[in-house]
Amino acid sequence: MSDAEAAQYARLPANLTRALLATGGCTEAFLDLGFALRRTHLSVRHYELAILRVARLSGCAYQRMQHLQPALNAGWSEADIEAIENGDSQRLAAPDAIVLRLVEECVAHPRIPDPIFKRALALLGERGVAELILLTGFYLMTARYLEGLDVELDAQPAARLLSYED
Repeated sequence: MSDAEAAQYARLPANLTRALLATGGCTEAFLDLGFALRRTHLSVRHYELAILRVARLSGCAYQRMQHLQPALNAGWSEADIEAIENGDSQRLAAPDAIVLRLVEECVAHPRIPDPIFKRALALLGERGVAELILLTGFYLMTARYLEGLDVELDAQPAARLLSYED
């Protein structure tokens, strides 16, 4: 690794970063956006809900492995995580079910149906909906990248992902 590549890897020492370094110039911007998304107005619980649901819908074991412990740290129980991953919104509190539905629709369709969009807007406000859609899209893109390149699972979650203190 060059010094510049080593500096990017040090930001997030994970196989994802190794794979990003193959792009030649996208690693820094990718990591910048990923870390910026951690500072949205979304609750940590909704942030992790979105990632786990995208991981399941995308069949991305890497994302699940990296975000399972952060989801538990955010207060989701194992039963909650099972409901999130299975899309069982009836087992979640109403606000969480709305977030889950918006994520599912965002993954499935380019345009979110008005009734779901309006419920999410009432819950999260304009900024929260915009942030949730961007977060969902980012993790959908990341899942495609990880799965497309068959990036190997890390031995453990990246320590930087376990806490939200950046």
